[in-house]
Amino acid sequence: MGLDSAELEEMIDTYSDHLLKMAYFYLRDREMAKDIVQDVFLSFYDKASYKEQGKLRAYLTKMTINRCKDHLRSWSFRHLQFNKNRIEFIHNERDPLILQEEKSQIAIAVLKLPVKYREIIIFYYYEEYNMREIAQFLNLSENTVKTRMIKARKLLKNELPSDHWEVLSIE
Repeated sequence: MGLDSAELEEMIDTYSDHLLKMAYFYLRDREMAKDIVQDVFLSFYDKASYKEQGKLRAYLTKMTINRCKDHLRSWSFRHLQFNKNRIEFIHNERDPLILQEEKSQIAIAVLKLPVKYREIIIFYYYEEYNMREIAQFLNLSENTVKTRMIKARKLLKNELPSDHWEVLSIE
């Protein structure tokens, strides 16, 4: 592909906010999300293996999600011990990029979901993919995606006031 530094800079300007938000929704850790997104751009630049087969945004999003899942499966993440001060700091920290999302009770409830349900909600409501596209994107069957959507909605219904729930219950 032969990406030069100006093209890389333009790509970073165009996609970094979106990728950072996606990584944050998976990891719920701003600094780790930044590291993941930086790693995605560096990897893309180093390998330059993208062949214009689809949308660049979708390709970078998939790279970001895969890196987030790898991190969530890693030994260091699973064995990390948070102390009480660190947990309070995370809950009190407010980042300008995601502040709008966090103000919403819906976004807060979505962030509390387990990853396998959270990603379905994010792709369906935030990214506006249909069930078939989500299934292809996550390498799952369409029925699995539908089942996870039903479970995610049930979990959200328990967390949200009825006026917020109405927004998610409409297809």
